[in-house]
Amino acid sequence: MAEVFVLALSFPSVVFTVLLGVVLIYWTFVMVGVVHIGEGSEGALDGHIDGATKGMLEGAVDHMGGGHADVGDVGGGDGDFDIDADDAAEGSHGALAALMSALHLRSVPATVVFSLIITFAWLVSVVSMQLISRAAPALLGVGTSFLVLLAAFVLALPLTSIAARPLAKVFAPKHAPVKSDFIGRTCVVRTGTVTSKFGEATLNDGGAGLVLRVRIEDGKQLGRGEQALIVDYDAERETYLVEPMRDLLEAKK
Repeated sequence: MAEVFVLALSFPSVVFTVLLGVVLIYWTFVMVGVVHIGEGSEGALDGHIDGATKGMLEGAVDHMGGGHADVGDVGGGDGDFDIDADDAAEGSHGALAALMSALHLRSVPATVVFSLIITFAWLVSVVSMQLISRAAPALLGVGTSFLVLLAAFVLALPLTSIAARPLAKVFAPKHAPVKSDFIGRTCVVRTGTVTSKFGEATLNDGGAGLVLRVRIEDGKQLGRGEQALIVDYDAERETYLVEPMRDLLEAKK
């Protein structure tokens, strides 16, 4: 346990440890009712990812002793290929956004996704550093730590995708059906007849069923128990215009 504690407070795991602390505080507030889980927004999640990526890059740069936004010269010291942490974060943000869409990470609220990503990244980081320190301590260094930092974050994405998919149904927004949604569905006449001024029918909605006020054009007939197709909705009279299914089937023959 002491070893895990030390690793959790050492680079690179400390980055995720701090973020995990923020996550725990947030969910504590959720449980006591101080804040509520919203439906989530892609913009909020993108902001979290952008900030986390930028923070990891800048933290890694500072840890390597630069204390400067430039990671270093790739072109041999002439400064021709300076890599700026802000530019790297911006490029990583676009790639991560595309990857998150591919992994269906937008199907649950942003706060849940962000919490899962940080949790899995923390676990991967701590376990990886523990394995490296035991199996190959000679490999420990700034470069290895930086690779573990990025690898933990990337590996957390598919793990989060697997964990978040069962939660998609729980957080799926439920919208009450509007009256126009019933157009194109079939109903069953429940009154003795349906005319242009009177009639009711039942619609199977997957539950107890709905009773609709239905009307038919003059000259057509519908009796009790017959099926009808809903073809329009009259908002002024709050009734549905229906057509006999038998007529529609005969027209297809």
